[in-house]
Amino acid sequence: MLKNSYSSLFKWSTLPRSKVVRRSQTIFSAILLVLLISLPIYYSSWPTPSKAKPVAVRLTITINAVSDDKLAVIVSAVDESGQLDNTRDDVVDLFFEGASSSELAQSKVSLKNGEVSVGIKMKNLQTSFLTARWVSGPTPLKGVTTLVSPLMWNY
Repeated sequence: MLKNSYSSLFKWSTLPRSKVVRRSQTIFSAILLVLLISLPIYYSSWPTPSKAKPVAVRLTITINAVSDDKLAVIVSAVDESGQLDNTRDDVVDLFFEGASSSELAQSKVSLKNGEVSVGIKMKNLQTSFLTARWVSGPTPLKGVTTLVSPLMWNY
């Protein structure tokens, strides 16, 4: 008798159309319910994607005033979005474009963990351009030139 009840369950051709539609809807609903419950559980166990590490492509210069005649210059290796690449230990040349009476503490510096700080002693209150140019390292970095003006700090 049990065998007959299962066999009649799968004999769809003998059923009236309304019962076939009803059973199809029930099976489809059960499959959707299982998917709606199991897929979020499955995907929640996936590890979250980690953010890619920055890869430096250029140098930046940041200037901070220490006193009226001294400045601190920070040269950094950054990626396209400006994030510091702390894996870089490159060698960089620093120099003033044109005539300048300001003195750099060092003209050839080595980045440590992607950046280095250098002092500038301002002898006259004159405006000049400071350039950082990549010398050596794993991959070339685009250089940068920035304006160094005492007027920026003495207002």
